Amino acid sequence: MRLIVVSDHSLVSEAVRMALTSRGFEAVSLAAPLGRGGHRDFAQRVVRFGPAVGLLLCELEDRSLLRDAVAVVGSVRIRWVLLTRSRDSAAWGALVDAGVAAVLPMTTNLDSLADALSRVAAGQAVMSEEVRRQTLEAWREESIQSRRVARLMEALTPREMAVLAQLHDGLTVKLIALQAGVSEGTVRSQVKAILRKLQVSSQLAAVAAFRQMREFSLAATEDD
Repeated sequence: MRLIVVSDHSLVSEAVRMALTSRGFEAVSLAAPLGRGGHRDFAQRVVRFGPAVGLLLCELEDRSLLRDAVAVVGSVRIRWVLLTRSRDSAAWGALVDAGVAAVLPMTTNLDSLADALSRVAAGQAVMSEEVRRQTLEAWREESIQSRRVARLMEALTPREMAVLAQLHDGLTVKLIALQAGVSEGTVRSQVKAILRKLQVSSQLAAVAAFRQMREFSLAATEDD
C-alpha cells in the first residue's frame, strides 16, 4: 500500500516512514509545502506517486500551523490520518472538516498506527461518530467567535488598531504614548475606546481578541 508521510520536521517524518516501511507500506516522506506555488508542486508530486492514504504529523501549537495543515489536506484529495500531540478539539475539527478521516495521538504505537492507516485507506471508520461530531461542533463554535471578533475589529480606527497591536506586543501605555508623542491620558482614552468597541472589560481580553483575529483564518492566503 502506498503512503505519504508529511511533516515540517524531516527527521521525524523520515523515521516514521522507515518504521511504516517495515510494516509493508510503500512510503515516501514529503516536506510540508510553503506558499501557493509550494502547494501546487506538492499536489503534483502526490498525484504522481498515487498514495492510498496520507499521514500528517503536526503539533498544531497555534492557529497559523493549523491553517498550514488545513492547506496541506485540502491540496490533494486522498484519505488522511493526523498524528498529533495536540488535544485541541477545535483544531481537530478544522482538519476533519478539511478531509482528515482520523486523528491519533503521537503516542500511538506502530502496530496501531499501521492498522489505522490500512483501515482508513480501505474506507473504514477509525474515529467514532461522537468524537467526530464533537470536534466539528468545537470548530464551528470557534469559527463563529472568530467572525464575531473580526466584525468588532472593523469598528476600530487605524490609530486604535495600532495601539492594540502595540499592547499585544507588550508595550505599556507609557511607552505607547512616548513613541506617539502624545500624553498617557490620550492613550488611555484610546484604550477605553478599544475595550468599548470590542465589548470586553480588560486589556488582556482585548489583546486575546487581537491574537485570535491574527492567528488563523481559513480564508487567509499566503505569499508565493
